[in-house]
Parts: sequence; structure tokens; C-alpha cells
Amino acid sequence: MELTRVKSRIDGFEDVLGGGVPAGSVVLLTGLPGTMKSSLAYAMLLNNAKENSAKCLYVSLEQTKPSLENQMEAMGFDMEAGRRSVPILDVGSIHRGLGRSATKPWMDFLRRTIETKKKIDGIDLIAIDSLDALEVLARFADRRSELFHFFQWLRDLGATAFVLTETPPEPTYAILDASQPRDDAGYLADGIVHLKLHALSDVVMQRRVRVVKLRGSNHKTGFYALLFDAGRFSVTPAMSA
Repeated sequence: MELTRVKSRIDGFEDVLGGGVPAGSVVLLTGLPGTMKSSLAYAMLLNNAKENSAKCLYVSLEQTKPSLENQMEAMGFDMEAGRRSVPILDVGSIHRGLGRSATKPWMDFLRRTIETKKKIDGIDLIAIDSLDALEVLARFADRRSELFHFFQWLRDLGATAFVLTETPPEPTYAILDASQPRDDAGYLADGIVHLKLHALSDVVMQRRVRVVKLRGSNHKTGFYALLFDAGRFSVTPAMSA
């Protein structure tokens, strides 16, 4: 049976993904600051909203809604369409909803807010920016257990989810060494897309992308150049080691 796939609608990326992301997957977008995780996630949501009428939600736990929208506008994204078709739920809105009540656990309120959004408007694609901020705000006590339940809740939501997270320069999931710390999020997620800055020379850096893992896809595993110009991403073969 052929899986339903969500297209990134980014030039050259579908071929790397093996045709797209299986619908309903939880995919980590990993990378250090400056690798354009937020912009890539926003681009995939906006592309699908514009070209496929997908219902999208961007959950920003690090930036306010105006800050994120201004950032994306400065990057050249079509924010007339973005403000209309990619609603942003930011951490300030969540805190205002919680108020001063100690009877509303932060994580429960976040889930209820997103579920209400789904019931009213529908959600096909969701971005969580970021997992690192979520862990701090929700005060995870047992990280692996909390991540397991959160990822399962995202799958039950029925949306394709992109979860942003920072990683060290060489992610532990790429090192086959039992002495390395276990990467719980990487093991629990359905997919991992890793972004990095690669030095072409002493002065020139190139952004690169690698699909480390994607359940249900015959994806390519090498690094590819991730190019960006005037609000549009493209993925091309990397021309140097």
C-alpha cells in the first residue's frame, strides 16, 4: 500500500526525501543556531498552505509572533500569504492563557490549545519551535517518558509534525558508539533531518542538509547543499567534500 506523503515543495528536496514525508510522521529538524531550521520549517508550512491549501500551525516557544513574522518577512517570504495561512501560537499567548493558576499544568494547556485549534480550523502540518524550549517550559522530570508521550500525542493529532531542536556539531545518532549518550528524541522520532554549516574554505561556509532517518521512505542519506534566495529554498548535490 502506497503511503500518503507530504511534499516539502522545495526544489530538489523531494528526491532526497524519497518522495516526501509520510503523512502523520514526527520529524526532527536538528542543527546548530544559524542553520535555518526555523526558516526551513516555516517554508514547508507556507509552501503547503499556498500550493495545497494545507491547514498549518507554527508553535513558537522562543520568539513572539511579531518577532517571527518580521524575521520571515525580512528573509523574503510571502508574508501576505503567511499571516493569512500560517497562524502562529507563541509562548506569550500560552502564558496569558495560563494566567497565574497553578492548577493548569503547562503541557496540558499547550495540548488543549492545539487540540482546540484543530477542532476549529483543522491542522495538517505543525511545527514545534523548539523542543529545547519545550523541555524547559514544561519542566520535564523524566525526559524519555515525557518525549515518548509527547511524540505519541503528536501522532494521535493526525498532523505531520516538524519538531526543531539543537544538536552538537556531530549528532550522537550518527556515531555508532555505545559509550555515547543515548539520543532519546532521535530514537523516538519517525524522521531526522539534520542541518549544518560546512566550511568550503577558510572564509566560505555552505549550508547543508542530510536526511538521517525517515521511516517509510527510501531516502538518500548523504549531505546536500541547502540554498536560499529571496524566500525560496532549493536542495542541490554538494560539489565538494
